[in-house]
Amino acid sequence: MSPIILGQLLALLLSCCWAANSVAYRYLGLHMDTNAMANVRMWIAFPIILFLSISSEGIVSSISLRSLFALLISGVFGYFITDLLMFHAYVHLGSRETLVILTLNPALSAIFSYILFSEALSYRQILGMAMTIGGIIIMVLGELVGTRSERKNAKLGLLLAFGGAIFQSLSYIMAKFALSDVPPLTSNMLRNLGGLISFIVMALFFQRGKMDEVRKLKNPKLLAILIISVIIGPVMGMSAQMTALTLAPVGIVTAISQISPVILLPVDRFIFKKRLSLLSTMGTLISIIGVAVLFI
Repeated sequence: MSPIILGQLLALLLSCCWAANSVAYRYLGLHMDTNAMANVRMWIAFPIILFLSISSEGIVSSISLRSLFALLISGVFGYFITDLLMFHAYVHLGSRETLVILTLNPALSAIFSYILFSEALSYRQILGMAMTIGGIIIMVLGELVGTRSERKNAKLGLLLAFGGAIFQSLSYIMAKFALSDVPPLTSNMLRNLGGLISFIVMALFFQRGKMDEVRKLKNPKLLAILIISVIIGPVMGMSAQMTALTLAPVGIVTAISQISPVILLPVDRFIFKKRLSLLSTMGTLISIIGVAVLFI
């Protein structure tokens, strides 16, 4: 298997992780404070990722200050700012609707990557990205036609999701900047460290009265969902992403990772018993074809 195909498969795994996490975090966000949930999530994730990093890659001592700074800032952008914006958007807008806004990432990442790394894409890759993104947008537009007027907080959710897309793209670029001399798992660990430090600062200065929200995690169901989400997302999903970024262009990795809304279609249909529109079905088919074009 060629490195680029492996990178694409890892990006596909990441999209599955995001689909599962979006549903879990929306549920958790409806039952406890979103900021407190995001904070506790990082405290659970970091020890696991630290263990995996050291056991698999050892203690990497040759990291340059430039790479260290880039990964820590990537963590601030990705695990702190982006996650807070996305978690609130899940509650105000919805899981699938939020994820479709994040399909802006491939275009933003490709632009930033071209500027910083001169990483060009072929016409076939651009076509695959365009089909994937276009199909997802068509799908979600079909779902929003009948529900937009019913969502009082839709505008706020859209703003939050757009902000998350921008900061997530910046996070990818900062990580790509450092992956040339830092192993993938160590990169993910340092990114988590940057996010955790940010949450510690926020808790010390802005969330001293939120302990009641953290105590809600004494509920076994909520705690179990959060722990599983941490393993699926920050641990497995983001480790797969860091590895994928070393094997395939940023634009392709982010394009495949954005098909999460497509994955959520059967969840909505068979689990939540939602009726799927014709536009949703068409968008799904176009997106699947777009991903196939990327794999050819």
